[in-house]
Amino acid sequence: MDAPHDPVARRDALERWADQQKRRSRRPTLSTRVVERVIGRDRLIRTGIRVDRFADRVFDQGFDTASVVQLPLHSDDRVLYVPSRWHVLPRALRYLGVSDEDCFVDFGCGKGRVVHQAARWPFKRVIGVEVSSELAEEARALLKARSHQHRAREVEVVVSDVREYQVPDDLTIGYFFHPFGRETLDMLLGRIVESIDRRPRRVRLIYVLPDLSRWAILDTGRFRVVKQQSSVLRGGIDRVAIFESR
Repeated sequence: MDAPHDPVARRDALERWADQQKRRSRRPTLSTRVVERVIGRDRLIRTGIRVDRFADRVFDQGFDTASVVQLPLHSDDRVLYVPSRWHVLPRALRYLGVSDEDCFVDFGCGKGRVVHQAARWPFKRVIGVEVSSELAEEARALLKARSHQHRAREVEVVVSDVREYQVPDDLTIGYFFHPFGRETLDMLLGRIVESIDRRPRRVRLIYVLPDLSRWAILDTGRFRVVKQQSSVLRGGIDRVAIFESR
């Protein structure tokens, strides 16, 4: 299911979706059952929210979670900017593994939180693509101030509409936090597939809130789901799917 095009309606839909996930009856994992028995589910979720807020203050160092910015896209695919949770990317990268030959691209990087986190891993290149020049400048300033923490050889933020962005032929890991609607996503996925055809290689895509665009990725016929993750501390709301090229 794709999110509504209208920014306000999209935010409302995401909030309703999150509420549905909390209410949905599902069999928890063993680790979840054990923790719930000890401290209770409601307390578990409240604890997760406090942990996230604490991490935002201590670890994020300026990559603000509070900002909601309407992006200046002149299309029906415009969205609101809301940063990814701090724990999502490290967990996914621990599963994938990172080498000094990998190139990471965050499509819709905002203020650069995920770019900063990726840059702390030994990537060959880390790229953030952002349509808003205002957000991109803020991201560059924050990244420059923390460059001493980075292990990646190259880190950059590119100002571009992804409809016009030339996907690098060394991209191996892409990151999405539902940054745009189906039309734009289809165009970008087409360019990723073209890049793989030009230079055959394995490409993994990390997608947050995958239920909103899972079929767009699978419909290419070039990717399969290899991992699905959810945050125990947030009651399984922060769902992530990892896709791998065939």
